[in-house]
Amino acid sequence: MSASDQTSTPCRLAEIWQYPFKGFPGQRFPRVNVIADQLLPADRRFAVSNGHPVSHKKLNEGWLSKRHFIQLLSEPRLAELTLTYDETSDRIQLTDRTGPALSTATYEAEQVMDRLHALLPDRFQLTPRLCRLSNGGYTDTQAPWISLGGTASLADFSRVTHTSVDNRRFRLNLIIETQTPFEEFEWAGKHICIGDVELEIIEPVGRCAAINVDPDTADASQNHLSTMLQIYGHTNFGMFARIVKKGTLIQGANMHLIS
Repeated sequence: MSASDQTSTPCRLAEIWQYPFKGFPGQRFPRVNVIADQLLPADRRFAVSNGHPVSHKKLNEGWLSKRHFIQLLSEPRLAELTLTYDETSDRIQLTDRTGPALSTATYEAEQVMDRLHALLPDRFQLTPRLCRLSNGGYTDTQAPWISLGGTASLADFSRVTHTSVDNRRFRLNLIIETQTPFEEFEWAGKHICIGDVELEIIEPVGRCAAINVDPDTADASQNHLSTMLQIYGHTNFGMFARIVKKGTLIQGANMHLIS
């Protein structure tokens, strides 16, 4: 599909995701208010420390790289847990697949961290801490970028890896209905409009072995990263984007290339 075809034929915003807790499964939203040069409102607002004494000494320094926090790449069992955030009540809830949910206010997060420590006792040297940023989020880069990708790309990855079509594997913020696998790569350097929100498309998202983790079973034995390299010649999936103009992202809104 050419750029001119994409401009004349609007795509649709199929899904909106935020990941309030770095490394944990995300939450879908029907609409989200956004502002320029910011992440989605609750995206990666929290991170759980890795329990290492050296990292714990740095936790009050603000943004830190992902190695200081528990993450799916090194702990696939996170896929079996659900950690959700209610922004209205400022409460968090931890659920595992065998026990009852534990819900607390964020200022009482120690209870949830104690439960997490008990669920993964071999993971932490010290009891983990819930870290929170008041501005920005614990993304892999300090740039205020969100991520997006196409439905056709998700479907093609599913085809070549014999897996279910599932954005949870890639943790993209926005899923756009597309016709051609990886056509979103052609948007690099361009601006798009989704409803009244304008985005600048920056560059592809390079992937790590976290995509090997099955979001349903937490199995990480399959090397999908290698399959991508063999089939596609790259390991990129999705695009980074910067919010240029504030507005409201609404599921089902049309997307147009505007430059």
